[in-house]
Amino acid sequence: MTASLDLRCTADQRRGCGLTCRTRFLGVVGAFLMTLPGGGRAGESDQAAPAFESLYGSDFKRVRLTREAADDLELAARLLAAAKEAAGQPAFLAVLCEKAADLAGPHPDGVATAVEALGLLAAQVPEQAGACAERLVDVRQKQFEASRGADRPPAGEALIDALLDAAEHKQEDGALMDAVTFYRRAQAIGRAVSSPRSGEIDARQKVLARAMQTEREIADIQTLLEKSPGNTALREKLVRIYLVEKDDPAEASKHLEGIEDEALRKYVPAAAKGVEAAPELACQELGEWYRGLGEAAPDAAKPAMYARAKAYYERFLGLHPTEDLARTTASLALGKVEAELAKLGGAPAPTATAKAPSPSNPTPVLSGKTIRTGQWVDLVPHVDLAQYVVKGTWEERDGVLVLTNAPGGGRAMIPAVPLGNYELEVTCRRTWGDSTVAIILPAASTGVVVALDYDHGSASGLDRVNGKGPTKNETRVKAVHMKGNREYVVHAKVQVAGPAAQIDVTLDGQPYIAWQGPLAALSMPGEWKLPTPQAIGLGAFYSRAEFRNVRLKMLTGRAVLPPAKR
Repeated sequence: MTASLDLRCTADQRRGCGLTCRTRFLGVVGAFLMTLPGGGRAGESDQAAPAFESLYGSDFKRVRLTREAADDLELAARLLAAAKEAAGQPAFLAVLCEKAADLAGPHPDGVATAVEALGLLAAQVPEQAGACAERLVDVRQKQFEASRGADRPPAGEALIDALLDAAEHKQEDGALMDAVTFYRRAQAIGRAVSSPRSGEIDARQKVLARAMQTEREIADIQTLLEKSPGNTALREKLVRIYLVEKDDPAEASKHLEGIEDEALRKYVPAAAKGVEAAPELACQELGEWYRGLGEAAPDAAKPAMYARAKAYYERFLGLHPTEDLARTTASLALGKVEAELAKLGGAPAPTATAKAPSPSNPTPVLSGKTIRTGQWVDLVPHVDLAQYVVKGTWEERDGVLVLTNAPGGGRAMIPAVPLGNYELEVTCRRTWGDSTVAIILPAASTGVVVALDYDHGSASGLDRVNGKGPTKNETRVKAVHMKGNREYVVHAKVQVAGPAAQIDVTLDGQPYIAWQGPLAALSMPGEWKLPTPQAIGLGAFYSRAEFRNVRLKMLTGRAVLPPAKR
């Protein structure tokens, strides 16, 4: 290992050398990374800690011994800058981000750095996202406790965001009681700052309570089956719980032994293989079966059952172009299912193109092409719909991303993580409906949505600012009322400088939305969140839309993309 490198500048040197100093510093870091085995990949986990110690160990120990916050924050900023250059070395990036958060997190002026470091770590190393979410809660809690006056409500909203994100991670991990604790804390903060999101928090708690009740019921049935394994009635009940309440046909298929219900024996194994595996005729049968399950399901489970029915009907119609009675019947049935979903507020559809992140299908790590400053890059060739659809049915048609169906809303992640300030240009067209067309913009560790024709054309603006949507915050502007045959060019410029942010949006070249203020005032609504929080996204709510010429230009820093899919 090389000797420790002193990359520090004196205060006078920093004032005098500016960008040259930063460039030299990042160049040395980059050169050091290349000394790791395999350019920083093979054996990286073992090399990450020694690499940090060699580069920053003496600096880290020095600032820890002083009482001043300034040197902690200066080193934290340097570590975060190095982490952005280390996107191809996730273990080293993790050490850099963790140390940056350690240094910046305890100080009020370091919140933005700590939040950005944890957000970068969660985006680039998804298996650490849950731990980052918990650490972010601690950072936001300190920020909230130190806030006073007008700063208190936005600090409270930022803490609520962090608590809800941590609760979601706990639910995904099966730690339901921990999730309850986070939701209760969010509820208490909501009351303290009179948050408009109290209803959202209550709704999430009810969903969690139902999930916990279902888990208890499963545990009770499994205990009884251990004593009476031949009890087919109990086994059938267990299958139906997994199939309907938990919407997990793969798990339901593991408990079919001894089941007498012919429909369950026939359709559950087929459903377990996924929509994309179903042949033409089976699609129509499975659609009918799931529609029947939806009609009989408890209210909380109806959306998932109808969504699966919808996915099978859509696949059948795609495989069966002949205009015959079968196609007409399926088309009419699809209409009925869509009507039911609309009444229920919509639901994520398990389509052939949508794969939700899970331990077996984690959020992709974006570590391919690098976009550096000053170049416009078309992002569409990097969108693999098999990986990046979050909700709804999407297709690609000659370079155009088309949201063909999404009751209640659809969104897709554009796999680009901008690590700096940037411009984004999107050409869009609404093909059906009268409500929101959305462009999801990351901003450092948080994000915001450019919402065109929000709430059925009530207004346009940014969603959310200080916890409020476009109709209730200061970015409200007159709605576009997008016409179906016309394309609109949306250009967004996102700039973040420490704790401050500025977002400027033009529509067809004319100024449209402008906002500047504290970064902490921005937050991402739950219905628009993406698996990789710092990625770009597109979508629509109670509308269908097309997007093309999705182009990104970095103004500072860089962005990371996966390899082009073609």
